[in-house]
Amino acid sequence: MRAAIRVHATPPRYGGPMGRPKVCGERRIATAVRLPESIHRRLQLAASDRDVSANLLITKAVDEYLERLPSADNALTPKRSRAKRGGTS
Repeated sequence: MRAAIRVHATPPRYGGPMGRPKVCGERRIATAVRLPESIHRRLQLAASDRDVSANLLITKAVDEYLERLPSADNALTPKRSRAKRGGTS
């Protein structure tokens, strides 16, 4: 007796794509960052509490940090010390 070969059709697609909607229309690049375990735990907890991905929190945090970061020209300019400004000897 021969075994019958069953062919299963691909199931129909249900609804739209899974996952969260795109937040950014810009092309994304994957990168790896090494975090201390304690920060990683806090990040995962914060993302879970807010029902967002850790990736979204990291992206927003880096973007906000870079917006506040002084320009490279300002960062490389040496600051005068308070003692030199006073002019006392």
